[in-house]
Amino acid sequence: MKRILLALAVLSASTLAQNAQQPTPPPYCKPCLFYGGDFDPSNPNSNTLGNSFTDRYQAATYVPFYVPSGITWTIGGVFSNNMSTISFLDPPKVRWSISSGISMGDPGTVIASGENSATWTPTGRAWGNGFFTEYTALAKLMPEQFVTLTTGVYWLTVVPVCTGADCGDNRFYLSDVEDVPAPNHKGIEPNDDSYFVLAPLYLFAPAWGSSGVCEGGCDKFSAGLLGYAKPSN
Repeated sequence: MKRILLALAVLSASTLAQNAQQPTPPPYCKPCLFYGGDFDPSNPNSNTLGNSFTDRYQAATYVPFYVPSGITWTIGGVFSNNMSTISFLDPPKVRWSISSGISMGDPGTVIASGENSATWTPTGRAWGNGFFTEYTALAKLMPEQFVTLTTGVYWLTVVPVCTGADCGDNRFYLSDVEDVPAPNHKGIEPNDDSYFVLAPLYLFAPAWGSSGVCEGGCDKFSAGLLGYAKPSN
């Protein structure tokens, strides 16, 4: 009996340890289909990439994600984690898109896109000796905007908008994720498949690698999708 109790105690401790190691997506990613992971300001390789729609600066970072085989996703929300020196969006909106078939210099096919009202909430993380604060730009889609995807690789953009008079020359930068494994990630973000567009200089330029626009790093980014998954018919 003592051996059985001891075995159960060991099994319970092992299960608790495994559960403690399981990634936990942030509470705003609920129900969570995909999350690229948390930015780690203590990682010396951490970086950011332009992700803004303002009167003076337009840039977008395209983040890849994978819908597993035999599964259909219904997407009802999008978000991105961005570094900023200002605590507001004016107007409080994001521009978002989901595309397929992107490659270097090729925009692929836009499956869905829109401009939606968004919240702008600090994550509690900062970077650059506190110069930048990280905020989550999150938009819930209207039912008529819901996006249905079957298995495959797709690319997501969620770009903060700030065109009001108080926005000035401020801009936003999408947080990358350098830790392996990515902290609190959900789902699959393919490596080395992110792209960057900066009008008018870069057209779907690779973000990764020594010759990429980040000059190393930027394999993964902190963005995500809300919605539901079900087996494909």
